Amino acid sequence: MSSKNDDIYETQPALISRVQQNEEDGWTEFYQLYRDFIHASAQAAGLNHEEGNDVVQETMVSVRKYIEGFEPDRERAKFRTWLRKIVRSRIADQFRKKRRNPLEFRTDEGPRADEGSHTSFTNRIPDLNDIELDRVIDGKLEQAILDEARERAQRIVKPRDYEVYDLFAIRDMSAAEVAKKLNINATTIRVKTFRVRRIVDQEVRRIVASMESPSANPQPNQ
Repeated sequence: MSSKNDDIYETQPALISRVQQNEEDGWTEFYQLYRDFIHASAQAAGLNHEEGNDVVQETMVSVRKYIEGFEPDRERAKFRTWLRKIVRSRIADQFRKKRRNPLEFRTDEGPRADEGSHTSFTNRIPDLNDIELDRVIDGKLEQAILDEARERAQRIVKPRDYEVYDLFAIRDMSAAEVAKKLNINATTIRVKTFRVRRIVDQEVRRIVASMESPSANPQPNQ
């Protein structure tokens, strides 16, 4: 039997479907879910705050332009893969503007000797496809999904239960420390943490399911 919370989520169409149908609330949810992930990915690649904002805006423009072309196709890349390619391309655009290469960071000794060279930068463009940058972007996306799932769980469970989970599972306090702070025993801490973690896991699965529509033909460089 489905729980009340399950029923609430089951009555809502998948996020990608809502965005494809150009529903404004779907776009708002999409932006809120992915904004921080895209910005964090850009900064992790070496861009500054303002450049990260540009990557966010340009990624959203690309998604809005091409997302209607998605068609269910299990044999093709999932939405997360498609989005990662767009983010990577928008990050590349920012580095092209600056004529320098992502994944090439300054050291204490200063910039590399060839930094700023248009020729050397052009030769290094294929580095944008390296697995390192993909891992950076994937890691940021996973964290964004987890953060969103935790926010949803916090709205579902009792405040006291989430407080226990926050202190014990997120802030990594010991059971003894949490017990002393909240005046509860260690067994109760573990039970409450388990229950909240289970709900967080359920929300993670719901979020991922909403973004698993495969793309018909990704256009990462658009």
